[in-house]
Amino acid sequence: MTTSNPLKNIEHIVVVMFENRSFDNLLGWLYDPANPAPYNVVPSDFEGLSGRRLTNPDLRGNEIPVAKTIDPRSPQPNPGEPFEDVFSQIYDVPLTPFGNVPAVPNKPASMRGFIHNYFEQKHQPLDPSTIMQCLTPQTLPVLSGLAHNFAVCDHWFASIPTQTFCNRSFVHAGTSSGYVNNGGGRLVFINETPTIFDLLEDAGRSWQVFVGGWLLQSFTLLTQKSLWKHALTGRFAHFKKFLAAAAQGTLPNYSFIEPIYFDSLIWGPENDMHPECNPYEFYGPSNLHRGEALLATIYNALRSGPKWERTLLLILFDEHGGCYDHVPPPTSADCAVAINPDGDGHVIPQGRPGGIGFNFDRLGPRVPAIIVSAYTAPQTRLHDVFEHTSVLSTVINCLDLPAGRLGERQARALDLSAALNLSTPRSSYPIIEPPHFSLWDDLQSEFRHLVPRHPVDAGPVPLEDLQRFSLHAMAELTGASELHSRIASLTGELEADLLLAKQEAQFLKRGQNSAAPGRLL
Repeated sequence: MTTSNPLKNIEHIVVVMFENRSFDNLLGWLYDPANPAPYNVVPSDFEGLSGRRLTNPDLRGNEIPVAKTIDPRSPQPNPGEPFEDVFSQIYDVPLTPFGNVPAVPNKPASMRGFIHNYFEQKHQPLDPSTIMQCLTPQTLPVLSGLAHNFAVCDHWFASIPTQTFCNRSFVHAGTSSGYVNNGGGRLVFINETPTIFDLLEDAGRSWQVFVGGWLLQSFTLLTQKSLWKHALTGRFAHFKKFLAAAAQGTLPNYSFIEPIYFDSLIWGPENDMHPECNPYEFYGPSNLHRGEALLATIYNALRSGPKWERTLLLILFDEHGGCYDHVPPPTSADCAVAINPDGDGHVIPQGRPGGIGFNFDRLGPRVPAIIVSAYTAPQTRLHDVFEHTSVLSTVINCLDLPAGRLGERQARALDLSAALNLSTPRSSYPIIEPPHFSLWDDLQSEFRHLVPRHPVDAGPVPLEDLQRFSLHAMAELTGASELHSRIASLTGELEADLLLAKQEAQFLKRGQNSAAPGRLL
């Protein structure tokens, strides 16, 4: 079937969102003469790294060029990702406390502060210039294979120049309600505006969020309060149910997939591609190969399923996570979508909890974005500016949902119809296989349980920020406010995993015993 709107060939949209990687970090070297075929031919229209003289100054003033790495655990340790770190990276200024960051920069974005900012992290790297090392297709065969054989966006930017929760809120709700950090001016950011899932629900369209780990770790559920009433209705399900639905041809109209964010005895090692952020490594440092294996599983499940030709898969990352990228983020001066998403121009002033006076008039750094469908020609490259509300525009325009309910950004954001550039489905597709895990990888995982990465961290340490924030959100969701003080004293991922196991069991039991199991409060 063909129509004037290519999205009408699609019945099922699947979005998988990984964590904290810039475009250059994962796809900058996608094409380079030194790569093996077919990645050795550099397209003239690809905004990558090959042939460009790109540097950042190190601590001695030496210019360090962008480089290559094949290390699936790089960068280690975790780079800076909060608003103040991103400001430092983009504008090459010293890192200052959040409350002292100016709402409006007084210089153009140079993208030359990555090495300096990496040095200023609380877990200092041995060599901060390693932040200039970006991965090659050798290490990322799945991501590279899909980018080459389908569509890649080389100007997809994070919605705002900051960390995880607020950027993910734009994917779901088109706004972060004025906040720019995971804390949101309190224990944790929780958005209270309508979401794309509310529009789907109202229109009688089907949707599910598939979660790799504990359901109570779903960032979608934790940060969007309008979804709390759906927590026990089956709308949130474990990832194995996605695989079953793909095989049976029973996928919902909209699927959102969340990987495993934190190591778990039950669900296995982290596979969200986030650089290792915890001083205690439960299964060894975070490994990109695990995310690659998840992505191959998702693609092959869809490709072999009966609804393949009616499905669009979008592979996306929430924010750059402090990883190097060379393209300055667009501002309102040169990009129609870089505007305050709220109709009233909602800004939280500097000095108020969670406020910095940010007017949402510039986007965050580039992130990888790949569109996969039967209607997408190989080597499709899209150069228009996209940001996370393009997900909303795609779902709305594909499924005939009402427009104008998810903010000003969504109203202006391009959808992904340009990636559907074939009038009939393709007849041939690439073979995508997960990366091989060596025996050495397995041995490292077995014998590095709970080994501190830094000897100085051998004593009890608090969890890293992202995990701590998600646990506080879990306490809010379940109404277990007494847990907040306990969460503050947890010393590692094992304790957090055991706490989540107990809370999820109690939560699900509570739903089974409730007269209205779809309600939480």
